[in-house]
Order: sequence, then structure tokens, then C-alpha cells
Amino acid sequence: MSLNTLDKDEIIQFSRLANDWWDEEGSMSFLHSMSEIRTKFIKIELIEHFNIKENNKLFKGLNILDLGCGGGIASEPLSRLGANLTGVDESEELIKVAKFHAKNMKLNINYQCTSIQNLVALKNKYDVVVALELLEHVNNLKEFCKLITNLLTEDGIIILSTINKTFLSKLFVIDMAEKILKKIPMGTHHYEKFIKPSEIKDIFQNHNFDIRSIKGINLNPISNNWKLTDNKSINYIVSLTKR
Repeated sequence: MSLNTLDKDEIIQFSRLANDWWDEEGSMSFLHSMSEIRTKFIKIELIEHFNIKENNKLFKGLNILDLGCGGGIASEPLSRLGANLTGVDESEELIKVAKFHAKNMKLNINYQCTSIQNLVALKNKYDVVVALELLEHVNNLKEFCKLITNLLTEDGIIILSTINKTFLSKLFVIDMAEKILKKIPMGTHHYEKFIKPSEIKDIFQNHNFDIRSIKGINLNPISNNWKLTDNKSINYIVSLTKR
């Protein structure tokens, strides 16, 4: 591809956290605590979009791609719901962690250390493309989103979650979570890479995709639980489908 979407510094940063990835009280604690609510949103969207009947293997037969899967925090719950799950990441260390953990959990997940450009070049297609807490870590956002659309089947659905670009998001994510509470490793996020929902809307409209649903993801500091709300000022999750 003419444009490179890989931010090498970001890959190095996350690779250093590989050994800590599955420690629910460690540096990935926020991702672990968000996992259930993100999976809930994905379940709702896929059930409605594909008209799925409730059963133990909800996503049986669906080919789901988890872009930037890291050590597999988002991939494993979707695999347990019966999906044919492919998880990709450009960090060899994180893919090793993901494979090891999935094996211990007796989950059959196709983890690959590769790039989105390589997947597009192979002309791979998926029913669902998931990219959670990834967009704020890539270069060339417009090009990356274009590549996502090239990976989707005609009736597919895209699920994205990221951080809004607001004063509150900077205060909560960088000033509080990173610098004060140390819940997230310092330097993980950069405010200039945060993304407004309107940017997501405009980018995907250029490729004939519309927002199907969007929800804020908010943390209750007392219970330490995340919930889906209409408040999108910090984190949000969105589904998109082709017109």
C-alpha cells in the first residue's frame, strides 16, 4: 500500500506489556473490565443485523476478524459464542501470548501476526470486522478505515470502539487514568489521535457505510463497572453497515 498505517512506536509500547496482558489487575485492567460491556454491544448488533436466534453458539458460522487483537481479550469471548474467530496483530509478542492463552482455555482461534494491508492483499473477507481500542493507535486513520471496508462481505458489519476527542476524554484517560491513577501505562494514549464520532461518520460515508448504532461506554467509579449510555464524551462504540 502507498500509505503505512502501522505506528511502530505503538507496537513497541504494547509489546512491552505482553507478559502482563492477562493480569486482570495489571496494566490491562481497563480492557479486562470493559470486555463484558463491549461483548454485550457486539451481541446485540450481530443478533439484530444477522437476525440470529438465541442459542448457546450464537455466532456459529460467522467469520469474525478481530483487528489489533493484542493478547486476545476481545477475541476469546467471541470465540466462546461460536464464531470462526481470526485475531491479527502486528506484535509477535502479543500473538504468542494470545496463542498460549487460547490453548490453555481450549479455544480454537486463528491468531496471526500480520497487517491489515496483507489481509486486503490476500482478498480475505469477513462477516464481521471488529477493531476495539485500536483506531487511536494507528497512523493514517482514513486509509486504515478504507482498508477495513475492503475486508467486509457485502452484508457484513463493522464494530469499532475508540476514544472521543474532548476535554473530558483527555482529563479521564490521560490526566487521571495514566498520570494519577496509573491504571494505564504512561504514554499509551496521545490526545491528537483521539477521534470524534463525526470523523468516523464522515470517513465511512465516503465508502458508502453508515452508522447503524452508537453508544457511549462509561465507567461507574464506585462499582468499577462499565455501562452503555448515550453519553459519548469519553469512550464510545459504534457499528457500521453498507448502504
